[in-house]
Amino acid sequence: MFCLLSKKILVLPLILTSCSVFAENSVGHGVLTGDVGLVSQYIYRGGVENDDIAMQAGLEYAHQSGFSVGYWGSTLDYDATDETHAHGFEHDIYISYAQELHQNWAYKLQATSYIYQNGGTVEGEKGEQRKTTSFDVLAELAYKDLTLGAAVLLADALSGNAGDVYLSAAYSYALPQDFNLNTSMGVSAYNSHHDDSLLQTKKDFAFNEARIGVSKNIPHLGATASLDYILGGQDRLGKDLKNHVVLGLKYNF
Repeated sequence: MFCLLSKKILVLPLILTSCSVFAENSVGHGVLTGDVGLVSQYIYRGGVENDDIAMQAGLEYAHQSGFSVGYWGSTLDYDATDETHAHGFEHDIYISYAQELHQNWAYKLQATSYIYQNGGTVEGEKGEQRKTTSFDVLAELAYKDLTLGAAVLLADALSGNAGDVYLSAAYSYALPQDFNLNTSMGVSAYNSHHDDSLLQTKKDFAFNEARIGVSKNIPHLGATASLDYILGGQDRLGKDLKNHVVLGLKYNF
């Protein structure tokens, strides 16, 4: 795995060189930023989206008014519409609005579309159909380094039912030598009223995951290295989720 990781890391400077046109960052009345990197596993809300090395990248334009639009993507080790495929891709497209309230307080509202591979629909045993694409809205409230969030799924999808709520809390603490301590946890309140043969719910409320880790900014490389330990909880079926150790390396531009 580490050999493969090394090969992929060597490719990243080449990708960044081709993206050097964005280095100036200022675009109109806003700022364009991006990142590209690798993680040893892609874990989302306690569940495994990629059990192998995942390549991930993002691009965001933030306007001085507080509005932002962005894209984030990651490789997956599955294709939701074709079980014979051991690979896929997740595309997240979002629009958000953020403002400071007073001194140390701030908030953000965001709407996100999650598009898996090329989209598509999956049919159940009784003819039910669910789209792989899902949509949610997120509200976050931050006080200094503490952020509380609530995300609500807007429509039934293969990943969940309309009305599913994910509650999160994250705290980051600056350490000496450009290190940061990062912690977070997430729980879900599931809507079981829309269950069908494609999606079942056995727990109305579940603790999904808790994370603790450290990250290190490397200014002269424009990179961030991270190490996270993820304590798995349970999913909507009450299935125990595994614990994971995740390594990451991300270049920012």
